[in-house]
Amino acid sequence: MTIDDTLDNYLHDDGLSRVPESDERNDAPLSDRYANQFKEVYEIVKQLKTFSDDMINQTMDQYYNRLGLNEYYFSTSNSKMIANNMVSVLTAKILHENSGSDYFPLIEQVHDGRVFIITRASLLNQKIYQSYAVERSVEKRYLNFGDMTKPIWRMQCFRSTNSIFDDPDNLFERLRIYFLQLPNFAVTDPEPGELRLSKLLDRDFYKNKKNTITEDIFCKLNKQLVESDTGLGIAISAEPRQFNTYRIDVAFKREHIQSDFYSRVGDCITYYGCYSKSKYIDPLSNNVCIITAFITTLPSTEIANPDMTLEDRAHAIVTAIRLCGVMPHTHYLSILNERLLDVAEMAYAFCASIFIEHFSGSVGPHISLIERLMTREQITPSELYDIRSKLMIPPYLPHQIFDAVRANEGILKMLYQNFRKLHDPALNPSGTNDDPETPRLREMIKTLDDQEHAKILSFFLTFNACTLRTNFFMQEKLSLSFRFDPSFLSKNDYPQSPYGIVMILGPYFRGFHIRFSEISRGGIRVVQSFSQEAFTRNKLQVFDEAYNLSYTQSLKNKDIPEGGSKGVILLDKAASKEMAAVYTRSSFMCYVDGLIDVMMPNEQMVDRLKKEEIYFLGPDEHTGTGRLMDWAANHARLRGFQFWRSFTTGKEPGMGGIPHDVFGMTTASIEAYIHELLDKCNVKEEDVTRFLTGGPDGDLGSNALLCSKTKTLAIVDRSGVLYDPEGLDVNELRRLASLRLKGENTCCMLYNSDLLSKRGFKVAEEAVDIVLPDGRNVKRGYKFRDEFHLGGCSCDLFNPCGGRPSSITPFNVNSLFDEKGKCIYKFVVEGANVFITQDARRILESKGVILFKDASTNKGGVTSSSFEVLAALVLDDVTFDETMTVKKGGECPEFRKNYINEILDIIKRNARMEFHALWNEGLRTGKPRCDLTDILSSKIIRLKKDIMDANSLWADLTLVKSVLARAIPLSLQKLLSIEEIMKRLPERYMRSMFASHLASTFYYVQDFTDDTSVFAFYEYINMLRGGENLDVSQTFIMRN
Repeated sequence: MTIDDTLDNYLHDDGLSRVPESDERNDAPLSDRYANQFKEVYEIVKQLKTFSDDMINQTMDQYYNRLGLNEYYFSTSNSKMIANNMVSVLTAKILHENSGSDYFPLIEQVHDGRVFIITRASLLNQKIYQSYAVERSVEKRYLNFGDMTKPIWRMQCFRSTNSIFDDPDNLFERLRIYFLQLPNFAVTDPEPGELRLSKLLDRDFYKNKKNTITEDIFCKLNKQLVESDTGLGIAISAEPRQFNTYRIDVAFKREHIQSDFYSRVGDCITYYGCYSKSKYIDPLSNNVCIITAFITTLPSTEIANPDMTLEDRAHAIVTAIRLCGVMPHTHYLSILNERLLDVAEMAYAFCASIFIEHFSGSVGPHISLIERLMTREQITPSELYDIRSKLMIPPYLPHQIFDAVRANEGILKMLYQNFRKLHDPALNPSGTNDDPETPRLREMIKTLDDQEHAKILSFFLTFNACTLRTNFFMQEKLSLSFRFDPSFLSKNDYPQSPYGIVMILGPYFRGFHIRFSEISRGGIRVVQSFSQEAFTRNKLQVFDEAYNLSYTQSLKNKDIPEGGSKGVILLDKAASKEMAAVYTRSSFMCYVDGLIDVMMPNEQMVDRLKKEEIYFLGPDEHTGTGRLMDWAANHARLRGFQFWRSFTTGKEPGMGGIPHDVFGMTTASIEAYIHELLDKCNVKEEDVTRFLTGGPDGDLGSNALLCSKTKTLAIVDRSGVLYDPEGLDVNELRRLASLRLKGENTCCMLYNSDLLSKRGFKVAEEAVDIVLPDGRNVKRGYKFRDEFHLGGCSCDLFNPCGGRPSSITPFNVNSLFDEKGKCIYKFVVEGANVFITQDARRILESKGVILFKDASTNKGGVTSSSFEVLAALVLDDVTFDETMTVKKGGECPEFRKNYINEILDIIKRNARMEFHALWNEGLRTGKPRCDLTDILSSKIIRLKKDIMDANSLWADLTLVKSVLARAIPLSLQKLLSIEEIMKRLPERYMRSMFASHLASTFYYVQDFTDDTSVFAFYEYINMLRGGENLDVSQTFIMRN
């Protein structure tokens, strides 16, 4: 008979399922059922000659028949082990009776690969007992949640039903016994969709659970996780059982759960006045794991609300477990352990603390005065930057916020109730209620003796008030998301107010999504950290990075319906790249799911925003691979989003995506700027020397190498530095670039060294102490790589197409000038986003460098994505599949070819128009073109908003059709009429398309730095209304 056979017989049916009331229990004493064992144990203890016969008889009767130890213990342990354990218990009992000591030994034994642990437990609702430490120890040594490099053990844990001590003051003292063993799976590497428990469970366990309620529950929970498109989150079953007991099963994927999740489940059970009679952990070979607990109520003297029913407690526990499942590792969990706050209050405090970490700092009110003085005094941008840094009031640190919460738990509870009154649908279903207690609470906070605590706690009220939507009270979620009203941002810190901010927190990340207009689109990037120092630095920058990139994106998106947005996901510190890759995928999924939650509010969410929102996402750092964009679109479909096909761009061709790198969309606009610039300067492309950051391993770098005729002198990419003053071999560069399109690994370090001249070199990232041909010594290759753009070589054209933001700043820009003050670059055409800060750009232009910034030059990719969105919005599913998708091994549809070629033409046309607008205005006004880009973009965006908000132009259907006919590619109009397209497009999107096309084409032919008269725009509209076939590109050609 196996271990599980014996346990099954004892527990009637399966030990984990409902016991029918008609079942007859075996009420014979355990000493009779295990008579031979009982006799052997007696003899072993007697031979010790330590205890009297009466003491032995009395103790053995209690140990077998009155203590209430689970029969599993006696059925699986040998006589010697039981004798040793009983002697330990007996010794502790004698010590307690004679000295009053609470000491009880921890017993742990390993036999035949199985682990047996016995420890003291208590029904008292405190966390000072030995069993709590043992639980943590078991979790760390044997469960290994989140760590797939270590095995997970099966665990069965039972609590004795009676006290180990006889005196009435210790009635609640119990023994807890653990049995752990490695699972013996029938199939160790099952198919991803496998649902049969016979293939997934431990062999013996399944044999005894077959055709039981446990099998039904496990099947349901496993199916829920396996068939989920994320495999994330937790699946829970909670059902009443006999004898005032509830059964709770919690299933999850082991690789995605927090390492202390087992402890969190136990904390939730204990917090709500319950304890586990027995609990089990059963791993499946597909990495699903199920925790089962049979719970009942603690003694009434140990709970705050004894009238609460077990059913209500069980429901509260399930809600708390779900909330704990999306919480990261945080010291706020210790507040739960100490019973200072409940789970919801603890989670609320944590979320608000993250808000305070990022938004409690400020440069203060005086910076605007200094900026005004700068216009009258000779203050350089770098000096202003230094002043700003010194005026900066740093945000509150995590430990300061935590101390304020711990010291003021009463006020924190009131703050949480204030949050509930605003955002809990049970208290505010219409979303119109305000909390009348807010003024009194604010005054109470102000009067605190500790003013630092008062200031911190006042931010909780700001957090409550500026939240417009949150999924905090949704039962099932993968992350905690908050859609904020951005009005809380200080104008001194963030002069341009975003349209919306979303903060999303998950098990292994924190993230933000920022957009600058109602209809917006932008990439989602993941920031990885491999040291605490890097994580701390990235944490300080994560919101500003999202803000700056989003604002830059909004300037770039002036030609298209979508404004700018950006999402940044900051992962927790990862120990390895492999772990970061796992966190990246799961965190992206949690982030997207949280974003969809606040985009599509349901009945479990209070909607204080009161308007429909649509988000459009795209790929960025670490999210452009692994088909994450495909997954996000499909996930939006499963969540019921009507426009799921357009939810993401950057999808595979099989889903209708238009890959930027394959067709060189972004490169098309960058190269158009370079061609127009060289033409204005009367320089042949073949005669121009070029320095490229971002090499053959990147989208922009590889396409630049494939299409450009310039003479490339230097390339810097992740792998290192490649340089040859005589010029790099163009055919070799194109060979390396073409490898990327084939899906093969490539980088500049793979360049054939035989093709280098005597003065050329390659310096790999990992190089240490090497000497260059010119005699320079390189101590560290990665440092040489990171700084090579700061004076490493001189050339005509510097074209940054990769690298980290703010690589050139006011503090290092002087490295680009020689001893005579001449810049080592004549031209700068930016490809990478925010590679050069605005202040550094101004310095370069003031020294005669001709520079065009990212928001103008690299908008080809966003234009392509916009038309990808347009096709997904207007084509029905059948037509889209026929005309836009490329089946594996199939031909590219003719419509798709024509559509892509039109997009490329539009990209080049828009780039040429903006180039000439900037060139001419730069010559006319003498202003830096980096500022002119912002002026032009801002004016287009402002006019676009005015047109969208007004109804006068929109009411002119003839004008609307005329403008849309110019904005929409002809190939799409051949497929669908303008009238049909207008029926299918969401109205706000269509109005945005109409407004953006009108605004951009108008300003491209104006002296846009002047205060353009209303009459000029009125005349422009009249020309359109007059039926003139006005094409702005023709006007632009005539002017240039």
